[in-house]
Amino acid sequence: MGRRRLKESRRGGDTGAPRAPAATPAPAAERTWLCAVLLALAAILTYGGARGAGFIWDDDAFLTNNPLIHAADGLHRFWFTGEPVDYWPLTSSTLWLEWRLWGMNPLGYHVTNVLLHACEVVLLWRVLAGLRVPGAFLAAAVFAVHPVNVETVAWITQRKNLVAMFFYLVSILLFLRSEDKPPRGGRGVLDGAGWLGLSLAAFILAMLGKGSVAMLPFVLVGIVAWRRPVERNDWIRVAPFFACAAVLVAVNISYTVHAAETVARPGGPLERLLGAGAVVWFYLYKALLPFHLVFVYANWSVRADDIRWWLPLAGAVGMTMLLWGMRHRWGRGWFFAWGYFCVSLVPVMGFTNVYFMRYSLVSDHYAHLALIGAIAPVAAAFALLRRRLAAPGRQWADAAALAAVVALAWLSWRQCAMYTDLETLYRTTIAGNPQAWMPQNNLATVLLKNGRLKEGEAVCRKGLELSPDNAELWNTLGIALDQEGRPAEAIPQYQKAVSLNHGFEEAYNNLGTAFLKTGQAEEAILNYQMALYYKPRRYTVLNNLGEAYLSEGRYGDAISCFRRALDIRGDFAFAHANLGTALLSVGKVDEAIGQLQAALRLDPGNRTVRKGLDFALKRRATGANAAGR
Repeated sequence: MGRRRLKESRRGGDTGAPRAPAATPAPAAERTWLCAVLLALAAILTYGGARGAGFIWDDDAFLTNNPLIHAADGLHRFWFTGEPVDYWPLTSSTLWLEWRLWGMNPLGYHVTNVLLHACEVVLLWRVLAGLRVPGAFLAAAVFAVHPVNVETVAWITQRKNLVAMFFYLVSILLFLRSEDKPPRGGRGVLDGAGWLGLSLAAFILAMLGKGSVAMLPFVLVGIVAWRRPVERNDWIRVAPFFACAAVLVAVNISYTVHAAETVARPGGPLERLLGAGAVVWFYLYKALLPFHLVFVYANWSVRADDIRWWLPLAGAVGMTMLLWGMRHRWGRGWFFAWGYFCVSLVPVMGFTNVYFMRYSLVSDHYAHLALIGAIAPVAAAFALLRRRLAAPGRQWADAAALAAVVALAWLSWRQCAMYTDLETLYRTTIAGNPQAWMPQNNLATVLLKNGRLKEGEAVCRKGLELSPDNAELWNTLGIALDQEGRPAEAIPQYQKAVSLNHGFEEAYNNLGTAFLKTGQAEEAILNYQMALYYKPRRYTVLNNLGEAYLSEGRYGDAISCFRRALDIRGDFAFAHANLGTALLSVGKVDEAIGQLQAALRLDPGNRTVRKGLDFALKRRATGANAAGR
């Protein structure tokens, strides 16, 4: 095989044209650095469009409103406690550090994402070159500017994709180095075992960035098979990778189960298998024709009794069998690329519950790793075809390749504009997928937060026309009416929401607040208790329940609620203030003063708390607390 490739290379390079005097070749290191700089620049310039992007969707939960990010001991809690929603402590640590640099300025986070993408592009080139894949530079250039990657780079929360893939590629490079080093001796600093150990360490870091890289051990076996027959010793060398993957996947699943709020999507094993077949073709289509990309795609209703859902799976199995059968002829490279593509998609095929999949089974950021398997074989085929062309033909081929990269870069630049802010994101998504309820609901929420109450209500009602049985839209409509000063009209909307979703904690909480505003404290208490039944550690609901008890004069119950809220979140200013008020009401003035002072430290501009503290200090000064001692 090696001789055949060498002959093809020589034959492709001999065009028969008169040759100019040979120029002195540039040193290999200089060419490597030049190519690396060009790839990095392509990525940086393409995603310059993301520099004006803001915080979107779950950036608040993952970053801006994440108490662990703000906490001084956040690093320890990310790594050594069960508090985070997902166990991706390396990614969370990068954001914890950056929060101390950029705070609420999204530009710094976006710059870091772009730079990480530029680094992974260069690493990808070196991996493909190390595997002697033709067209490695072209493949990396296309990956650098591909529009499917916009969601990963322009969405701050997808830092996890970038961190994981960075160390994933580093692990592969180190594994290749271990393959090229003898077990002992050698002139390098490390022998083969040393490089293998570093590769394993890089893989662990990748898994601590995001668990979607768990299929790397299979990829490593594929790399060995690409280079030579797999031997028993190869399985021994890769065994630690499988062990680490199994342990960290189990840890990730335990966190997911612990934090799950709802089943992401219905369907049994057969429906999920059929959906997985469709997932493969969807991502291949978007990789080859990256048009009409949206944040939320149509949500599939996979049915085993519909023959159309069997066709994608049958096609995927058929393609695998065809390429396997042709692997000793023309299909070897295509088989390995197809295998990598499918294996890389396994974590995002829908076999396990992923929260985002309740909106759509597919998403652009899920394809980040697998995209390589679609781009590399096309670039390799182009490079092999180019070798067979005469000099003028090669020039035209180079021009076509450059034009394709520029066109993809332009599409990505335009796609970046979608992530400017939440309203732009959701309006663009609605335009691309008018039937999706999530962007309708979230757009209404954004409008309500910005004080555009009538617009938010109108969006909710339009969404309910499309999805009349959606509990979240009914809940948001209730919020709109409540904020418009119509809590009595909001109550039926919240009741509709909880009737459609009996475990909808937020709707129970909102219903309790609406009842409290209309003077129905007992109803409010019942609904707050229902909210806590489903989510016992919601400190905001505990605070609301405490306020309802206060309104009924049940000071002991109120104090208990406020203390429980503070046990969960000690820096909750409202709970400190309310606890101070409740303690003051039962004559515990000294303790009340301590709570009010704590509230004022957390919220120095709160005039109500300031007045309450002044009143408490006056009571103590006049000795009014004597009876309480």
